[in-house]
Amino acid sequence: MRISTWEAVTGGSETMPERTAVTIGVFDGLHVGHRALVAKVVAKAPELVPMAVTFKDNPKKVTSPHRNSGSLFSLDQKLAALEEAGIKQCVLIDFSGNFSKLAGSEFVSILIRSFGVRSFVVGSDFKCGHRLSTDATGLKVIAQSLDAEAEIVEPVTIEGEAVSSSRIRSAIADGRTDLALAMLGRPYTLDLRSIELGYDGALTAVCLRGRGLVEPAPGIYEATVICRTGRRNVQATLRVDGLLQWPQAERAFDGEPAFLAFGPKIA
Repeated sequence: MRISTWEAVTGGSETMPERTAVTIGVFDGLHVGHRALVAKVVAKAPELVPMAVTFKDNPKKVTSPHRNSGSLFSLDQKLAALEEAGIKQCVLIDFSGNFSKLAGSEFVSILIRSFGVRSFVVGSDFKCGHRLSTDATGLKVIAQSLDAEAEIVEPVTIEGEAVSSSRIRSAIADGRTDLALAMLGRPYTLDLRSIELGYDGALTAVCLRGRGLVEPAPGIYEATVICRTGRRNVQATLRVDGLLQWPQAERAFDGEPAFLAFGPKIA
């Protein structure tokens, strides 16, 4: 997957494919609803290059920092998941800059003029632009006026409610990792690669507090530790102070833990 930045393309230092199909979003967790959008974009290949436009960090960290409850994915996890899903071109946006002041109509027209977009695929709850002034219907009108098409996709539902990243965060915070699994399509998984791990006797430990991650409810979880060439099942304990601990391997294992995937909460 080729990765470009909004600034590089609009500044002229990078060029895009001539004809692309795009879906746009934060894609935190790349849950089953996101994957439905991505699948429709990927299905337009080879006539159109499948592209995702996303953010280096969640815009809510800028617009609503008091409401930000953490991320489901690291940036590396998100990029890997998009590539695995079939995206060939990814554009990263730094929302903290001048981008936040861009009108939705201008955003859409730039995507068509400078990013080769001929087809948009967005969810029915999609909004973009300064003060979120352009919704999915508005995007479709703008796109059609510039000879592009747009498809609006209804949300995927589980247990009668729309799947969303915020709903997944709430489920994890409540210890409902089973519900999170259903909505994510995979276990909630911490990226440990950039976190310094500690060791306390026979336990591996990491403090989740203050790291910008979604923190599950305190308790004991079935979990899987994933290393470079292997994995093992453990019971992981998360304390009320945010300290996460699990037993070290009894024998030599393949390097430092890279990920920890949460299974069901058992206590």
